[in-house]
Amino acid sequence: MASALSSPTRWLYLATTALILSTSPVVSLSVIAGNTNEALGAAMALCAKEELLDNGRDNERRSSVPPPQLIAFFNTPSDGNNQQQKVTSDTLSSLQNAIYFLGESTDNTEQMLAQALQLTSRINRYENNDDSSCLIIHTSLHSDDKTKFDALAMTRNRFTFMGLHIKTALTAPNDDGRVILTRDDAEELGNKLQTLLDGESQSPSSAAVTMDIRTHLAMLQANSLPRGVLGTKDVDVWAISDCIKDGFHVDNEDSLLLAYEYDYSDPYGGCDPLLRARNGYWVSPNPSNNVHEGSKDAFSAAYSVLMGTKIDPVSSMCIANGVKRVFSSHHSPPPYNWKTIDQIVQYSRIASNSVAEVNGLARKMYKEYGYK
Repeated sequence: MASALSSPTRWLYLATTALILSTSPVVSLSVIAGNTNEALGAAMALCAKEELLDNGRDNERRSSVPPPQLIAFFNTPSDGNNQQQKVTSDTLSSLQNAIYFLGESTDNTEQMLAQALQLTSRINRYENNDDSSCLIIHTSLHSDDKTKFDALAMTRNRFTFMGLHIKTALTAPNDDGRVILTRDDAEELGNKLQTLLDGESQSPSSAAVTMDIRTHLAMLQANSLPRGVLGTKDVDVWAISDCIKDGFHVDNEDSLLLAYEYDYSDPYGGCDPLLRARNGYWVSPNPSNNVHEGSKDAFSAAYSVLMGTKIDPVSSMCIANGVKRVFSSHHSPPPYNWKTIDQIVQYSRIASNSVAEVNGLARKMYKEYGYK
């Protein structure tokens, strides 16, 4: 299964585990600023990716615990209420096995970013890395958190790749029962995201964004989706953590990729995402069980770090969906062990074999949810 959404330096076809590697290895440090679901979701995704690439050839030489990943975790508020997640002893044990660096817990974004950049500088000096190193940051970002938007914008160009999980305050059900993001809020969010993702001298392939389907549809309706910042110059790719089925919002184990191909030379709708919606990709496990917010956090972080390490969008979504399914079956983060990794690998292969390509998927869900 190949994806034509972008031209990454590394492709991973999960059905066959065929691989085209980049010519030069890249040392990637991922900074996860958020909760433990995000940190462990990212670590498990990276470990599962290596297992998929290896195709199980080294199972007999496995260590007792999966290898730690080059991740620095800062426990910061991720849901807009400035409350840090409490870490249980079991989760702390998993973190100690899963990642290399456990930073300070802080609700000060500027302080966290400064510490992350200092850590990266020390690692590069120790490893004698230069431009071949890649610094990835992933964080959840609430739409009304101006302080965090500003702090990330100030340091945007210090990171090679930025992954964002956008969270919004949706309205109460309106007269027709729909829960939406207001047009004004959608327009404001689009403007802030465009400014943040543009950066200076940033390529469109240097960012990934995950959000919920209702926020995405509201931004479609407001024509406020940022352009030219996710994927390639002309094709933007968005990861979606839920879906619309038969006109209703469904918060389950489904995952989507929505793509838009713009024609900037066409003054009559060439920049309108509703008119420029490309085929989307839809993973819908059967049965597709309900999920909790922590599993969506894990999905988003997994997708970000996989995209940051140059895995193509469809394969990134399939592995991230495997992470989401494992987390959805646990009330707290699952343990970082081979049983968990093997389950993610299994779910990733199932997702890869069942992913559906749907013509104009974004436009289809837009109409189903009642937008005109």
